[in-house]
Amino acid sequence: MFNKVITEIYEKKMIRSILENMRIADTDIDDLEQEIYMILLDYNKDKIIDMYNKKQLNYFCVGIIRRQYNSKNSPFYKKYKKYYQYIDGNYVNDENVVEDYNYGFED
Repeated sequence: MFNKVITEIYEKKMIRSILENMRIADTDIDDLEQEIYMILLDYNKDKIIDMYNKKQLNYFCVGIIRRQYNSKNSPFYKKYKKYYQYIDGNYVNDENVVEDYNYGFED
């Protein structure tokens, strides 16, 4: 049953839909989506099934997303946001600018 629930969430693009509705930055959506799936797969299977049956899984996922995206102690922040900020089309860290698309090379 757990595999069925996770498969349904993935096929219906539930997490992606929540992220887009929450107006998460486009540069963070793919990484955050994968992080949420990892959290769901590691979570207690019986609780996931119970929340799914009670139609509470969406609210649970929204809570996880909010905490992962906004907390400086979250695994998502530590992996993806800690060292870089997206400013004016460039990823910027403390020491230098990493160009977004052309990586500093002229066309």
